[in-house]
Amino acid sequence: MVGLLGVVRVVPLLLLSLFGGVVADQADRRKVMLATQAGMAVVSLALFFFSSRGMASVAPLFVLVALNTVARAFDGPARQALQVGLVPLEDYPNAASLNGVVWRMSDVLGPVVAGVMIAWTGAFGLSGLSLCYFLNFLTFFALLAVVWRLPPRPAAGKQAGSFREVVGSIREGLRFVRKTPVVRHAMWIDFWATFFAGADALLPAFAGTVLGLDARGYGILAASSGAGALVAALAMSLIPTAAKPGRWVVGMIAVFGVFTVGLGFAPNLWTACLCLAGVGAADMVSTVFRQTIRQLATPDELRGRMTATSSLFHISGPQLGDFEAGAVASVAGERASIVFGGFMCLVVAGWWSRARALTDHRIGDVKAGG
Repeated sequence: MVGLLGVVRVVPLLLLSLFGGVVADQADRRKVMLATQAGMAVVSLALFFFSSRGMASVAPLFVLVALNTVARAFDGPARQALQVGLVPLEDYPNAASLNGVVWRMSDVLGPVVAGVMIAWTGAFGLSGLSLCYFLNFLTFFALLAVVWRLPPRPAAGKQAGSFREVVGSIREGLRFVRKTPVVRHAMWIDFWATFFAGADALLPAFAGTVLGLDARGYGILAASSGAGALVAALAMSLIPTAAKPGRWVVGMIAVFGVFTVGLGFAPNLWTACLCLAGVGAADMVSTVFRQTIRQLATPDELRGRMTATSSLFHISGPQLGDFEAGAVASVAGERASIVFGGFMCLVVAGWWSRARALTDHRIGDVKAGG
């Protein structure tokens, strides 16, 4: 059922992300974010409502997750396209790293706090799980306040007046990706690496069944990837951008695979934490360089649509990978599934090491063709 949850997340994404890219290029990106974040806050409030009343049915959970993904389909393109315009382009790689620091700090602190709260008996007649959802709902107010204070971000592209023009705008974005190999390669290597090597869906079972951990132990394990990524993001924010970031992308995908294999063989909590920290660090370096390549190789009027296309790869890869990992684990066990995924990640890195448009790309090469 955890694996199927990934499918529930993917379907709305596949259906709506490209339309989200058009909206990001043809509307005020700030207003789009205000609407999508408010929608996700409502989903968190609904999760609190269901959990606080002991409604443990899978069906409403799947519906709410699907609705959350609908909001994300429009939020992602607007947010990422908005970020590029907030700093000078030459400072974007370091800004992306700083953004990664904040993102990964939440990855470190969130699971630890959640693990402690879930294990807690609760308060005010509510379980620890219900309080987690309520706390999540409250945090959206901070984000909405910050976005509200941003200056208006008018549309970057020409507005489509009909459904045919919307479809034409989508085709224009897809055409740009197809004709720009470096952008296309940066998307596909991400998809296949996370499809095979993503182990998030297996972590609860791996922690409980294989390592024999309780909720607190699982919280520490889940935070390890974020801790490794946080260290990597801090380091990247302080050093100059690599001249050929594509080579780092391929190399970090290989490192990601090596540490994933190590996780599959980990005999205890601390070895598993070390491997997950390596996974998180490699993923952070790869993510920052992939994002830098894509955003700086794309004209502003196409960034929303390019980001929407990228999100199809970035999010559907791990979510479909959750289903793949769960399917393999149901046949061969959690360890075998994780090891298989790490090995296939190495195959992916080897394959894309031959993609010269990616490995030879230099920052500043912005014309189609990479």
